[in-house]
Amino acid sequence: MGVLSWWRALCAIAVLNVGLWLAVLQFGPGSGIHAGLQLALSGVYVLVCAYRSVLPRVDLERLVVVDTRLSSIFLGRSAATVAEICFALQLGLLVHQLGVHAGLPWVQMAAWAIPVFMIVAQGFCWHSVLTLNHITQAVESSLWAAGFSWMAVLLGAVALDSNGWVYALAIAGILGSISFVAYVLCVDVPMYWRRYQHGRTHGLAYMRLDQGARDAWQRRVPSGNWAAWKADALWLTPYFSFGVWVSIAMVFVPGA
Repeated sequence: MGVLSWWRALCAIAVLNVGLWLAVLQFGPGSGIHAGLQLALSGVYVLVCAYRSVLPRVDLERLVVVDTRLSSIFLGRSAATVAEICFALQLGLLVHQLGVHAGLPWVQMAAWAIPVFMIVAQGFCWHSVLTLNHITQAVESSLWAAGFSWMAVLLGAVALDSNGWVYALAIAGILGSISFVAYVLCVDVPMYWRRYQHGRTHGLAYMRLDQGARDAWQRRVPSGNWAAWKADALWLTPYFSFGVWVSIAMVFVPGA
């Protein structure tokens, strides 16, 4: 696969995802605070992922497919921060609602620790983007893994105290969480560690935060070389497809 083919696939997925969200808006599960919150949070995530699919980038390497000001690393990371916080809140709300259905007040409270992990992760992500230090990108991924690990624990408690669709959804969530954690620990974190070591070996100079902000705003490295994109395409593709579908699917979880 070449970069152009991959980019076209991302654009097609973006159009599909926006269409799916609009269909849910029009014909979805109806009113209610829970459904309304999930729909709004999902809408932000869907739109930002569409933007980042049409104008993909790799933040620290400053790689872009389309060389335009809208491909700015700073703009993309800002949009991603908002979207990822929305997705994290969706996960917290999902587990909270399953805790309500299972009659587990402690799960309802503990569910809000899930987005805390992921919101803290944004700070480490921004540090890596501005300084070009991959080690804090590894920390960011580890915090996401910790959040999903905690989510699996809470869903395990829900599964033990429920049946029917609540039990089935809890089991699906556990399997999804474990799969995500395994991927992060086996693929993402080692990749960022290797990049950190490569930078150290080759004398990469880390930037001050103010320098990095200007660099992230202005510098772009257009590339059509698949070798430069391949490693990141492995996580960007499911992020912009399966991740969005999960976000939309959470709208359909009944409120209590």
